[in-house]
Amino acid sequence: MLPKYPGDGPRDLSKPLEQVKILVDAKLDGQRLDLALTAVLTWRSRASVHRLIDAGLVRLDGRSVAASRRVRSGETIVVDIPPNPTVNPDPGANVEFPVLYEDAWMVAVDKPPGLAVHPSGRRLDGTLIHALHRRYRNPDRPEHDVVPRLLHRIDVETSGVVAVGLDEQFHHLVARQFEDRLVQKTYLAVVRGTPPAAEGTIDLSIVPDKASAVRLKLTTSADGAGLPAVTDYRVMRRSGPHTLVEVRPKTGRTHQIRVHMAAIGCPLVGDKLYGGDERMFLHQLAGTLDGEHLADLGLDRHALHAHRLVFFHPMLGRELALEAPLPPDMAALLP
Repeated sequence: MLPKYPGDGPRDLSKPLEQVKILVDAKLDGQRLDLALTAVLTWRSRASVHRLIDAGLVRLDGRSVAASRRVRSGETIVVDIPPNPTVNPDPGANVEFPVLYEDAWMVAVDKPPGLAVHPSGRRLDGTLIHALHRRYRNPDRPEHDVVPRLLHRIDVETSGVVAVGLDEQFHHLVARQFEDRLVQKTYLAVVRGTPPAAEGTIDLSIVPDKASAVRLKLTTSADGAGLPAVTDYRVMRRSGPHTLVEVRPKTGRTHQIRVHMAAIGCPLVGDKLYGGDERMFLHQLAGTLDGEHLADLGLDRHALHAHRLVFFHPMLGRELALEAPLPPDMAALLP
C-alpha cells in the first residue's frame, strides 16, 4: 500500500487516485528520483515514471527536477496522477461480498477467492478495502465519515472471514490481540491424500527453499533452522482422493498452512507452488496456465478457507465468534 504522508488523513479509496505525496525516508535517501518513485509507485514501470517527470507532474519540494536528481531524507515528492480512461472510475464498484457481522465498531465479510484484500504490487484498485471505503467513507460530511481499517489479511486465493475495524479505538485494541496471538483462527483446507493421523500437530520451522526457482517459495527445516512454526490439524471428512481438514495455526508464518500440509504429504488441492510441480506457479505468472494445467490442479485456486475467527470484542465486553461456511468450489471437491 502507498505510504501515508505525515499529517494527512486516511485516503478515500472509493475515489480514483489523483495525487501521491511521499516523504523521503531512510530507505529512499540518496536514490535517483526516478528509482525512488518506481519503488513507491509499484504499479508503474520506470518508463512511465519518466513520462510523469517529463510532463511536469512530479515536484520535489515544490520544484520540477531531473529524473537523475538524488532525493534526500525529509524532502517531499508530489506526484499528480493523470486520469486513465481504462481504469474503473469507481475503484470499489462491482466488488461483492457477503457481510457476516456488522455493528457500530466493526464489520466482518466473507471474502470470495480471487479478491485481493488490499492494493499491492501492480494491483491498484478493485480490492476489498476499496469496496469497503465505497460503502463507508463520506469525507464531505465528517460526522458521517467512517474509515474502514483491516484487522488482518488473507491471500488473494484464500476465501473466508476478514474482520475490519470501523472505529479507531476498536481497531487499535483488537489489532493488539492479533499481534499478541490472542485471536483464535480456524481454517478449512481440502488436501490431496490423507494425513498420517486423524489429528495432530505439525511442529516444523520454515525456511526459504533454496532449491526452488521461485524466490518466494518456502519449505520446512528438520534441524530447527529458520522461523518456528506450529500447526494443529484435524481430519473432518475423507472423500475419494481428497480430505477436508480443519487447521489451526499457532504461529503466523508466511504460507504456513500450505507449507506444513505439503510437508506431511498432503498439499492443498489447487496449490500451484506447493502442490508438487512449481512450474504451475511459473505458468500462472507468465499467463500460460491452460485448461490442462487446471485439470491437473483440480481447482483454479488453492483450497484454503478462513472459516472462523474468535476474539474479545472490547466494546461489547464479550467474546465474538465470526464464521464463514465452506464455499461451493471447495465443497464440490468432496462429493
